[in-house]
Amino acid sequence: MGRRLTRRGALAAGAAALGSLAGCAGGGGGRRFWDDPPSLDVAAVPRAFDEPVPDRPRLVPVDVEPAVAAAFADRVDRLLSPIPDPLTAERLPNGEIRERIETERAAAREALPVEGEALPPLAAAERYATARGRAAAAVATWAAVTVEGDPSGVAPDLGTVRRRASETLDALPGPAADPLAGAAMYGPIERWYDEARRRTLVGAGPADRENPLRTGEAVGDLERVQSYVESGRYLRDRYAASLADPAAVAEPLRREMNRLGRAVGDRLRELHGEDVEDLRHSPGTDAFVDDRAVAPGAPSDSLLTSAVYRSFDDMWFDPVAFGDYEPDHPATGLTWTALALTRLRALDAVAGRVEAGDAMFPDDAAAIGAARTAAIESTGSLAGDENPLARWLSTRFRSLFREPDAALTASERTARSTVEAYARYRWIEIVTGEAQGVAESVEASLDA
Repeated sequence: MGRRLTRRGALAAGAAALGSLAGCAGGGGGRRFWDDPPSLDVAAVPRAFDEPVPDRPRLVPVDVEPAVAAAFADRVDRLLSPIPDPLTAERLPNGEIRERIETERAAAREALPVEGEALPPLAAAERYATARGRAAAAVATWAAVTVEGDPSGVAPDLGTVRRRASETLDALPGPAADPLAGAAMYGPIERWYDEARRRTLVGAGPADRENPLRTGEAVGDLERVQSYVESGRYLRDRYAASLADPAAVAEPLRREMNRLGRAVGDRLRELHGEDVEDLRHSPGTDAFVDDRAVAPGAPSDSLLTSAVYRSFDDMWFDPVAFGDYEPDHPATGLTWTALALTRLRALDAVAGRVEAGDAMFPDDAAAIGAARTAAIESTGSLAGDENPLARWLSTRFRSLFREPDAALTASERTARSTVEAYARYRWIEIVTGEAQGVAESVEASLDA
């Protein structure tokens, strides 16, 4: 049965979330930490762990040829070549502009994959796009402040880049071995172009010498998107050529996307009740629990508040199929709708622990390392799964280790920051476990 929440209650819960686990590492207002927590020997909690975060899984089953990788790296070198090295105050007296050029140039070189670095194809494409974008930003800024420079000649113009991105997006998803492989292969590439058209390329204008820094940013954005266009086309063509029995996957992906969307919509209506204008609004944490069997501010209670806030905040921007909305691009729509369903299931799982009285307070210092190990193993299992959708979902959770790991390695740790890190590890284990179930259900549905 759906749980009801008044509009006032939803607003109050949303405001409380801002000060909970979503930003608690830095202190500030919001909900208090547990008034009377058990004791914890914070000094006994390790500051380092042997288990690394699982590597980014491979979603594209073809490699980037060395000649292609060399061409992308060469593009960065050629972009940077007009900038004097070193760039001295005598050559460019304006310190702010000189610092920006030097920063962008250094960032471009740092982003380039180093020789022998093993990167999945999509990760390599993203690194080259970043490197090319930063290099173009540096040289366009330099060109804007030199007499002989021409920022408009650094990268293709806005109309050209927008047209190329649109043409590439319209050609996706391409053929695949099966729908799941197509979702994992083409979903991230579709997302590159969709975000570029809706965000990066919106409001971009021609180079303006009166604002060299803004000129550099705009030209850098164009070059970055152009790099994605080239990478996406290359990976699509190379993958298609590798298929022994290519299949069109757009329609089965769209059907499965809409099936998942119906499940997402049904759960959102249960949480909100009747007469809600937009289901993307957060229903607040009270919609997920009937009775809290833990003290207010306990780690599990704060975790639920934080996770609800983050999940619904993302839903405003992610291409999730539910209600009257059907994403235009089925590979992207399927993957992100599967992610939304995964998060809703994980929220229900955390709510169940709150109702069952699990405060998520570690029994001792060793329990924190054990929670991290369990989260690492669950994420690694997802990343190494044969199901391509499971591997894609794992890419969305690897970054969740960053905050708790940073909290435990900080020079100053408190019981609060340490316990909240423990709760975050518990969330990672829960959400990756739910992702496994969602991926299996999609595979079964597509095979039926």
